[in-house]
Amino acid sequence: MRLMHWLVPGLLGLSGTHVPPAAPVIQFNDNRVPAGRLAHGVLTVAFEARQGEWRPFGADSAGVPIFAFGEVGKPLQDPGPLLRVREGTEIVARVTNRTDSTLVVHGLAARRVAVMDTLVVPPGATREARFTADAAGTYYYWASVHGEGFEDRQYDDAHLDGALIVDRAGAAPKPDRVFVIERWIPSGDTSDDAITAYELFTFNGRPWPYTERLTYDVGDSVRWRIVNASNDVHPLHLHGFFYRVDARGDLQQDTAYWPAQQRMDVTEPMWDGTTMDMAWSPDRPGGWIFHCHLNWHVLPNPELPVDAESLDQRLGHVLNGYPHVPTADHARFGMGGLVLGVYIRPPRGWKPYAGERRTLRLLVRSDSVPGDSTRRFGYALEEAGDPAPDSLVVPGPAIVLHKGEPTRIWVVNQTPEMTQVHWHGLEIESYSDGVAGVSGTRGDLEPPIMPGDSLAVLVTPPRAGSFMYHTHINDIRQQSHGLYGPLIVLDSGQAWNPGRDLVFITGDGPDYGPELNGTRAPSPLMLRAGTRYRFRLMNITMGGPGLTFWLRRNGAPLHWMPLAKDAWTLPPWQSARQPAEQPVSIGETYDFGVTVADTGSAALELRTRGGRLLVSQALRFVK
Repeated sequence: MRLMHWLVPGLLGLSGTHVPPAAPVIQFNDNRVPAGRLAHGVLTVAFEARQGEWRPFGADSAGVPIFAFGEVGKPLQDPGPLLRVREGTEIVARVTNRTDSTLVVHGLAARRVAVMDTLVVPPGATREARFTADAAGTYYYWASVHGEGFEDRQYDDAHLDGALIVDRAGAAPKPDRVFVIERWIPSGDTSDDAITAYELFTFNGRPWPYTERLTYDVGDSVRWRIVNASNDVHPLHLHGFFYRVDARGDLQQDTAYWPAQQRMDVTEPMWDGTTMDMAWSPDRPGGWIFHCHLNWHVLPNPELPVDAESLDQRLGHVLNGYPHVPTADHARFGMGGLVLGVYIRPPRGWKPYAGERRTLRLLVRSDSVPGDSTRRFGYALEEAGDPAPDSLVVPGPAIVLHKGEPTRIWVVNQTPEMTQVHWHGLEIESYSDGVAGVSGTRGDLEPPIMPGDSLAVLVTPPRAGSFMYHTHINDIRQQSHGLYGPLIVLDSGQAWNPGRDLVFITGDGPDYGPELNGTRAPSPLMLRAGTRYRFRLMNITMGGPGLTFWLRRNGAPLHWMPLAKDAWTLPPWQSARQPAEQPVSIGETYDFGVTVADTGSAALELRTRGGRLLVSQALRFVK
């Protein structure tokens, strides 16, 4: 049965061994009900930390022992109890340690201090933190039972955390939701392969498809607070809509942006330990997802316990696909981890556009036999009277659309595997968004595109800008082997000039390392000195969230003019000329205006976050 994404997740029992029945079952915390008792401007709350049984796949599934917080006399919760108060409220938090190790608690402290206090609680003891919530914002608290730092929390104490929300004094808080991101790895094999294979990421204690389903109406004002309490980075991507970033912060400081500082995104990278306030408003109905775009964080969930599937089996399935995944239920079995499902109810009388459209054909091809783990994939584009080339090209060809022009793209699957295409960043109708089993409306969900079949994608781009397209089925395999490409939307009537409009897209090669425009040794580009170019920078890698583009000459940065972020045209006050160094995380696009006055050599370099050179695109500026 195809996944009904607007329902509460169903039961999907997995084999495994439960921890002893005496361990209390940890309850999921949706962060809707604040903990403690508020009286006369003082919030009093009594916590305890102890071991419980975490059942991430539902009440009837396997469980694992982890440590969790709960209010004394109430069930343990994952994440821990929500603390939510007005600015200026005094908080008295008593913490009892019912573990066998010393508990070190961070974040139960005032923020406007040079050094935040920690709470050290020996086994069996109770300690009290008393502080004033002195700064409005999105914060959190966390603890360790092993004396480890934040970056080391990934095993049985990885979910010892909770949200701390301080609302501004003097005004009623606007309705919002709070989502805490967590990571868990079974202790044991700590090799990179094992961690990649068995790590499990969650929103409010649950991985997809067990995460909460969110339902809104067209025109609703949606506000989310995101807390990344995990020790990993997450580029968070919203399908189908832009969202406004209102604040960014961390454990101690939260910066609420002035209107001139706010930015519009479809993807925002959140590094470990950071927070974000975001707002958006849906203008189209249907099913959508909000997810981490670091592909390794949305893999099908590992079974519990880990020995249910050997490391070799798990890695083989991760890299080459799960052969037992039902084709009509890919959304349920083919994704996991950091994914939220969102359903927007259609308004009364809503109907999609049914008039004439420009037509393109996008062919999905493969040049090798089934079962070959080195199989290459590629996209080829056909327009009226212009047949697609026979050879496979990586990345896929630039698809050029025009703002406001109704367009139909027939996606034809000529490979022996099912596939689907996501139109990254496009404000598209839900049925065409590309998430099989989620995209669409009730009773009319978008299916996977089976071998030999085709699907019509309908789009009328409302804005010009730089976008991307890529597979959204078995993406570790298909995307790294060629299924991604740039998508450009021009203003109405504007001609595409690839000589001055330059696309630089980084994606993964078959060895999962980043390439630039499909190679690690690009040929030099000849450009004209004094001519204005538009550089479109794109990152659709699967594991490069910290990649940075540098435009340099003789080791020093040149300058460029910011034009757009994720296809959202920047206002003048955010478009000042600046040194040409720009982090571009997974799922982000940036446009820059570039004019180099003098002749000579330069290079557009792709580097890691730490500055290590990966790929250098030589540029020769001539008269």
